[in-house]
Amino acid sequence: MTQRDDDLRAKVADLDARLREVEALQALTLRILSTTRPLDGVLAQYGASQAQQDSLYRLLDTLAGRIKGPEREHPTPAYFRMQFAEIFPRQEDRAFMDLVVETLRIERPLYRELYVYMTSRGWMK
Repeated sequence: MTQRDDDLRAKVADLDARLREVEALQALTLRILSTTRPLDGVLAQYGASQAQQDSLYRLLDTLAGRIKGPEREHPTPAYFRMQFAEIFPRQEDRAFMDLVVETLRIERPLYRELYVYMTSRGWMK
């Protein structure tokens, strides 16, 4: 074992410790952000009514529950887009729907799981 090997191991150990620290900070940040309900802010910015907000949260809760069930009951992108369009009939802006989905990444844990499901299956372009 050489001095160079020892230096390399020390650097790897230091980087590993720093990575764990960054991951812990990221988890804390996500927990803090999720308590502010960032999706409410996005919906308010786009002028969503309380009824629309409630309907969207019901849809998201349903989708989140379905991803944990049997494969045949998993939601599809087409189903999501159809339901989303029913809730927001005058909001034809694809960027709005994409922003809603992106916001799920920093919402409460259940919606973060839904975000991972959606993105891992290529729902968003």
